[in-house]
Amino acid sequence: MTSRELKEKGIMKHRVASFLMLFVVVALCWGMMGCVSSSYKKGMKNYRPEDAAAAVRDLKPLAEQGDAQAQFSLGSLYYQGLGVPQDYPEAVKWLTSAAGQRYLYAEVTLGGILSDGVQDVIPKDYPQAHMWFSFAAAQGDAEALKLRDSLAMKMTPAQIAAAQKLAREFKPVNAYTKLIQELRPLAEQGDSAAQFKLALLFYNGHGVARDYIQALEWFKKAALQGHPLAQFNAGYMYEKGEGTPQDYVDAAKYYRESAERGNQLAQYNLGEMYEKGQGVPQDEVQALMWYNLAAIRGESKAKTARERVTIWMSPAQITEAQRLAREFKIK
Repeated sequence: MTSRELKEKGIMKHRVASFLMLFVVVALCWGMMGCVSSSYKKGMKNYRPEDAAAAVRDLKPLAEQGDAQAQFSLGSLYYQGLGVPQDYPEAVKWLTSAAGQRYLYAEVTLGGILSDGVQDVIPKDYPQAHMWFSFAAAQGDAEALKLRDSLAMKMTPAQIAAAQKLAREFKPVNAYTKLIQELRPLAEQGDSAAQFKLALLFYNGHGVARDYIQALEWFKKAALQGHPLAQFNAGYMYEKGEGTPQDYVDAAKYYRESAERGNQLAQYNLGEMYEKGQGVPQDEVQALMWYNLAAIRGESKAKTARERVTIWMSPAQITEAQRLAREFKIK
């Protein structure tokens, strides 16, 4: 998809791929039973987020929605104090959430933390550490197998038995299913943020079968309450005919509502609809106005679009579009 693609600030999640690199395993394992091995260092040691605070802001919404990679990375940043105050319990909370979904590197990292503990903050827990190492080893991780066996040499028979019991009783978490259960009552009570998040889960098929009809229904409910991202997503689905027959008029309506609230992707898309005359009368002045607004807010494709559309416009039309953009006020 293009800039029309829906991001987590929209439908298509921004996966923050650079933040999900596994450099953090190294940092977390230093001093923990030789956890820092060459295989875990490979490809990680040179990574440092350019803006750790931005990394945290981008990762947290994904982590809260149950994304195991985001939970792992967020926990790692909390452990190191990058972008947030160092907080070991918060780090362990997010790592545990990721490990609970059988995310391999979270299992190994959490095992390393619990096997060594953090003085006066995180107590050693050999049975828990052994369980997480065992789970990672069962996924074929040779390093986890070595760490488990090394730890077992320090454990009493009772601790080994406790670890085995924990492993038998463990049930992997489907974070998305749990999230849907939490969001649905709030959404049904009219919470627009819950409606928007629930719609994203239906759209992406997380925790439920992908269902565009349900996704659109919840986006529209949130859109009616002025949620700009829900408005944009509803517009996108009408434009593409997802969960509904293709309808440019409704697409333009929802894009406008979102654009008037400052969403630059909606501004760009609305400008394109005016340029092409889709769902609205063809109007180069309106197109340029919306392209200008989107470009000001950083939408790169809008800059190219306004250069394209001005080729056919008179100086008076360009001046009018610029005036309209200057006078625009976000709702």
